[in-house]
Amino acid sequence: MEPFKTHRGKVAVLDWTDVNTDLIIPARYLKRVERVGYGPLLFADKRYVPGGAPEADDPDKHGPEAPDFPLNRPAAKGATVLVVRKNFGCGSSREHAVWAVAQAGFRAVIAPVKGEGFADIFEGNAYGNGLLPLELPEGEWEAIAEAGRSEQGAEVTIDLEALKLTLHSSSGEKTFAIEVPEAQRHRLLNGLDAIAETLLDEPAISAHEAKAPAWITPQPA
Repeated sequence: MEPFKTHRGKVAVLDWTDVNTDLIIPARYLKRVERVGYGPLLFADKRYVPGGAPEADDPDKHGPEAPDFPLNRPAAKGATVLVVRKNFGCGSSREHAVWAVAQAGFRAVIAPVKGEGFADIFEGNAYGNGLLPLELPEGEWEAIAEAGRSEQGAEVTIDLEALKLTLHSSSGEKTFAIEVPEAQRHRLLNGLDAIAETLLDEPAISAHEAKAPAWITPQPA
């Protein structure tokens, strides 16, 4: 995974609550066997005009974008920080939902209210794929969302080392403290998923296996 230390990016605001994983990436796309190519499939049934969603086997071939979909606003073009409402990622546990968000270019997702912003499995999948899920107090979240909704749009800088988020908008700058579980913060800062983190202890694992009793040592067939 790409390490996440400091990121500055444009904000895109999706003002919908209870966005489930089938809306994030419709079930018909789960038949794909690859782990790449999911960016164009993000919000496929809302992002494009009716009948314009991509086919599963050709994600880059699709119809025009729907002009009334929030992420298609001119001010949101090129956004790398997605601002959402409560209970984002509810529904099924499909990891494809996180793949779609991340492969569409987003590095972080910001939701309101600690403990209520994200469905638990989506949040865990996000951390495991290098996507930073942040939950902010309602007032701080609203300041970011309001700036992002403006015609000029807004940007944020997320400093994971200093645990700070700075909002850059036409009205100036505001800085907020952020909270990230230390274990997840360590993984993101170092670009580690759970397997890569385990492999950091490979010398100790190998040493233990070399001294393991014969009854737990695999024997030749």
